[in-house]
Amino acid sequence: MKHSFLATLLLAVVPLAHAQSTYTDPDGRYSLQVPPGWRVEPQGGGVSLLKGPAYASLMKVGGRGAPKGLVEALGQKFPSQWQRFTGTSAGEVQFGGRPGAYAWFTGVDPRGTEAVLKIVATVEGETGYAMMSAAPRSDFPAYKADLEKIEAGFRLTGARR
Repeated sequence: MKHSFLATLLLAVVPLAHAQSTYTDPDGRYSLQVPPGWRVEPQGGGVSLLKGPAYASLMKVGGRGAPKGLVEALGQKFPSQWQRFTGTSAGEVQFGGRPGAYAWFTGVDPRGTEAVLKIVATVEGETGYAMMSAAPRSDFPAYKADLEKIEAGFRLTGARR
C-alpha cells in the first residue's frame, strides 16, 4: 500500500518537472511559454530565453506599419554583425494570435559560428512585437522544437501596451 502511494506520487510529479512555464511581461502586455531548461532574462521591455548557444529574444518596438516592414527593418541590422548574412525565405504567419510576417536567414554570427536566424513580428496599433530566434546551424535540429514552442506560445494579453 505504501509503495503504491509513492509510485502514484512519483508519476504525478514527473510530468510537472518537464512542464513548460509561462513568462508574463511585468507590464502585462504579453506572455510566452518557456520550455523546460530555458533560462529567462528580462531585458527592458523585452525578454530573452536562452539554452546553450540557442536563444529567442522578444522585443517591443514603437511605430506603425506592416509586420513585413518590421521584419525587413530588423533583418537589415544583422549584416553589420554577421558575416555572409543571407535571407533564405520569408512569408506571412500568425504571431501572438495576430497577422504577422517572418523571414529566415543564415550566416556566421558574431561568435564565428554558422547559424540560423528567424525573425517573426506582428504589429498592433502603434506597437510592434518581434522575436528573433537563433541557433548554430549544426545544432539547429536539437533546438528547433523548443524554438517553435516559444514562438507559438507568444500571446498578447491586452494590458498596458
